Amino acid sequence: MATDFQIYQGDSKTLSVTVQDSDGDAVVITSATIKWQASKSKGKTADISKTTSAGISITDGPNGVFEITLAGSDTESLTGEFYHEAEVIFSDSTISTVLVGRMRIIPVLIAAT
Repeated sequence: MATDFQIYQGDSKTLSVTVQDSDGDAVVITSATIKWQASKSKGKTADISKTTSAGISITDGPNGVFEITLAGSDTESLTGEFYHEAEVIFSDSTISTVLVGRMRIIPVLIAAT
């Protein structure tokens, strides 16, 4: 699934993702591990990183739904275009990239306090 979005520097945002198979049916992710990262370019160290132990919540595992929570502190010192992606690692060690896209962080006049 490709998802492009924008966020203002220092704002909070929650991304809701539904994992589906090629037929559009929900994929069970109840016991999976999920990673999400954003970087200025592919192959570089992540500028923002989230996992199921920090920043990602599986909100409806049987129906393949999870949420990525970005805090204001994640973006307060960043601006510009970033590549982002999420992958699900299933209990059998199968890895599936389930989300890719561009994230645009827009500079703001009022700095976070």
